[in-house]
Amino acid sequence: MKPHLAGIIPTITKPMDFRFDWHDVLMPIAPNFYAIERSVLECAYAGCDTIWIIANDNITPLVRHRIGDFVHDPVYLKRLSRNPSLERRPIPIFYVPMDIKHKNKRFCISWTILFGAQQAVNIGDSISKWISPQKFYVSYPFGIYPTSFLRKQRKDLIESDNIIFKSKERSLFTNDYLAFTFGRKELSAGLSDFKDTENSIIFGTKEEEFFQESMTLDKVFGRVIIDVYQEREAPWYYPIDNWENYCIFLSSNERKEIKHPGRLVISYREWNPIGYDFGKQ
Repeated sequence: MKPHLAGIIPTITKPMDFRFDWHDVLMPIAPNFYAIERSVLECAYAGCDTIWIIANDNITPLVRHRIGDFVHDPVYLKRLSRNPSLERRPIPIFYVPMDIKHKNKRFCISWTILFGAQQAVNIGDSISKWISPQKFYVSYPFGIYPTSFLRKQRKDLIESDNIIFKSKERSLFTNDYLAFTFGRKELSAGLSDFKDTENSIIFGTKEEEFFQESMTLDKVFGRVIIDVYQEREAPWYYPIDNWENYCIFLSSNERKEIKHPGRLVISYREWNPIGYDFGKQ
């Protein structure tokens, strides 16, 4: 039985300089296609069994209105069959709010990732060990690169340990928004690192700024996966974490490769309520 791969999408970050009326993860990157939707599509192409979006209550309604409760695996949709609908593979999506007791770490993206992974494990373990995540795939709304190339990487992403995507010299180790995977061992080590660091903070220190600046991606995940990992090259990569970088992406030729995958893959859908009788309306 293949390990359960959970997609982790962190959306709780320090506000960027876009200053629109909507959240930064809802910045459009193509006609009718938003940054958060690209991350969901990436997780689907990577072979994730579930997708966990770490988002507070102030943005969850808008994101859920676009994406709903599940998406269809685009790989399975391309399979030829007499009954195509029977070949579809829905991927459940869960929305995880940050616990108020972790407010001092709310803008620390490495903590957001670990917190989301831990919640996925806690919920999975409470149901059955057979559906509890063993591995995690991290996708960022603020890093743009094509997603379909992950189709050929899917087997390794599910079976191999600690795969890090890079573009030229940019990767997790340069705090860029490129995907990577980690397992339960790395999750435990990362949580312990945060616990030890939090216990050692001197009284009076501005904790929120401390975690944001001192517990960055390269420092946290670099410590727990630096010895054992594999690298994979992304075809190209553009960060959109500020207005200047956003304009650079929109003016690039590569932007033409990004488009909405179609409503059959991503559109607002809900699971049918348990015990609902469609014959009685």
